[in-house]
Amino acid sequence: MIKNITGRWSFNEDFGFGKDEGFAEFTQEGEKISGVVVYTERIEGETPFRVQQDVEGTFDGEKFSVTGTKVELLDCEKEFEYHLDTWEGVLNSQNQIVGHSYDHHECFGVFVMKVIELQ
Repeated sequence: MIKNITGRWSFNEDFGFGKDEGFAEFTQEGEKISGVVVYTERIEGETPFRVQQDVEGTFDGEKFSVTGTKVELLDCEKEFEYHLDTWEGVLNSQNQIVGHSYDHHECFGVFVMKVIELQ
């Protein structure tokens, strides 16, 4: 069982009217996590764009929780307000982090992160 999630993870999320696909990189010290989640957001009927969120949170060996602290929109045609996300989940027996996400704009999703490379 993984106790330290420092490294790179694939990231996939479905939030009903669209999907996110990308990766996450975390650094863990004790139970504290910091890192970045970078993904392409595809919303039905709209041009895909890339998002980078700096995140901070905790992982205690089972429960995972990170919240965006800063967001940058990449390859984006127009500027708009992007709400920071919170991702909460658990590390399952397949060493995947699975759970749900939400923002302050009543947008809810489900996500899966899989290990690409641990450090």
